[in-house]
This record gives sequence, C-alpha cells and structure tokens, in this order.
Amino acid sequence: MNKLLWSLSLGAALVGAAGGAALAQSRDKTVVIANYGGAWAETLNRICIQPFTKETGITVTQAATEDSLAQIRAQQTTRNILWDIAPTERSGLPVSQKNGWLEPIDWSVVDPENKLPPIARKTHAIGSVAYSTTIGVRTDKLPEGKTFTGWKDFWDVKQFPGPRTLRNSPAENLEFALIADGVKPSEVYDVLRSPEGVDRAFKKLDEIKPAITVWWTSGQQPVQLLASGEVFYATAFNGRIQQLQKDKLPVALIWNGGSLDVSYYSIVKGANNAAAAMQFMKYCWNEPQRLAEIARAMPYSSFNPDLYKILSAEEARQLPTSPENIEVQFALNAEFWAENLPRIQKRWETWRLQ
Repeated sequence: MNKLLWSLSLGAALVGAAGGAALAQSRDKTVVIANYGGAWAETLNRICIQPFTKETGITVTQAATEDSLAQIRAQQTTRNILWDIAPTERSGLPVSQKNGWLEPIDWSVVDPENKLPPIARKTHAIGSVAYSTTIGVRTDKLPEGKTFTGWKDFWDVKQFPGPRTLRNSPAENLEFALIADGVKPSEVYDVLRSPEGVDRAFKKLDEIKPAITVWWTSGQQPVQLLASGEVFYATAFNGRIQQLQKDKLPVALIWNGGSLDVSYYSIVKGANNAAAAMQFMKYCWNEPQRLAEIARAMPYSSFNPDLYKILSAEEARQLPTSPENIEVQFALNAEFWAENLPRIQKRWETWRLQ
C-alpha cells in the first residue's frame, strides 16, 4: 500500500491563500489520523469524521500506513511530523512511550466524566475499540452429546478429535496453553513472567502440536479453513467467525479464555494540532451513541459502559467488551510481549521446526 493520504471529509475547506500565515491557519483546521484503511477507515469516515467536520469545521484526513510504529519512529527521528493521531496497538504503545514519541492525553478533555476503565485510559493512548482472538468450532463436527467449552477441550484430542489451527506466534498461544493447563485467564501473565512459566506453556504446547495441521499467518486463513471443513477447531478474530455465522455456516464462537486486544490511538509528539486531535478522540471514541453505531457497523466494541444502555441485549452478546464476555477473557499484555517477544520468538521458531 502506498503511503498515500486520502481525504475522508469534505466538510471544511482548507484556507487557500498563499503564505505562511495561511498555512498555519489551515493546519489549525486539519487533523491527520493514520489508519490501516479498509472497512475500519470507511466506518470512521461515516460515523465520526464527516459529522465531526460538520459540527466543528475541522477537517480530518486519514493517512494510509502498513507499519505505524516504524513510521512514528521515522517521523520522530527526522522531526518531520506528518500525523496527529496514530494507531499504537500491541508493542507500538510501550515502545513509543519508552522513547518519548507520544504526547500525554489530556483526560480532562477526552474523558471528563471518567467513564473509561483503566484498560482504555492510558497515559498516552485511548482504547478506541477492542477485538478478541477466540475459538471457532465447527458444530457439525462435534461428537454427539459433547459440548465444547474452551481451551481444555481444544487440547483434548480424544474427546474432541479433528484437525486444528493456531496462529504462528508465541503471543497468545502461550497464554492459551496455560489456560488449557488450568491457569486462570486473569493469572496467565503472573505465570509467564517466570522462566518456569514459559517452560510450562511450551510443555503444554507439545501436547497439541501434532493436531495442528496449519499454523496460520493471516486473519482470513482460519475462517477459510473452518468454512471448507479442513479444520474443526481454530483460533480466529471474533469478527471473522461472526461473519461465518452470518453466512449460515455451522460455526460456534467460544469467548471463554479469549484474548482481548485493544486498538489504541495516540497523539504523536510534536503533532501540528494536538488540541483538535484530543477533541476528535472524545467525539469518536468516548461518545456512547457513536460507539453504538460503530459496534453495529463492525463486531468490535469500546469501553464506555453507557454504550450498553443503547444496544440491545442480543447486540451486546456479540461484542468483546460486553460485561458477560469480557469477564471470561484476559487482556493481551502488550508490555509483556514488547519486553519478552524477541527472546521467546527465537524459542518458538526452534520449537516449531522440531
């Protein structure tokens, strides 16, 4: 994908007069948000960007990126700041914080009523929405009379025989292995922080390895494998599994023991329009009505609890952050993986080839 800016808002025209003063004035009326494009960018445009521009006169443009962290690093190194808001999911947030590449969030602006829980209210980022890595199960392949409930069943190839797929990554798989071994989801990182805990996870992975027919590398792979019947059990993003359900395929989604992953957004250090960027953050990611619209457009949800006063009970049951679903999951610990992934990744690659 080219590093290309495309405008998703036609509301407020940039000041067209020549000269430095005119340029400064136009910057005051523009917020640039980096994104990965696709359906998410289209959803933001319709639900957030266009109405925000109409109400405030501030133009918002989206900048395409394939690697937000690399581009944040480049912009900070060259002091050529192109973005106001950038995605900082997974290791992007701890790495950028450690290097001083982000502005602190003014929560008196973004969350003045203190509605957001700590997971969505970081010193340098807001949790926009969350998605989950869950288990997809072909219900027509389940043994008669058996109910599949989570990771212990995923590991139980005698009671639940059949081909399986996992992501080709130690992140999340080590956590899933520990849950299968009896660790509570809320305690997986307490265990993983010790060398013995990592050993325990790999030992448990040894048990399931022969049943893994595909180690997937793209989000579409596991759902394609489920749809074709090539695997009976798969880890996959909740939205992908829910699309299979909409397509009337016999697939169940298991939230129990799922990995909740938050899509964070931050304000880049030296942003041209940090004040307006924070205004947009509140408007888009902390207003219940807009969050409900986003959740209805995509199977991903935010953290303002008032969101669930708007959605129906059936709509809420489909979302990662609903009270009943969030209770049985663990939050992916980006700080742990930012610190430990290089070491564990080497072991993972060796283990995979054994």
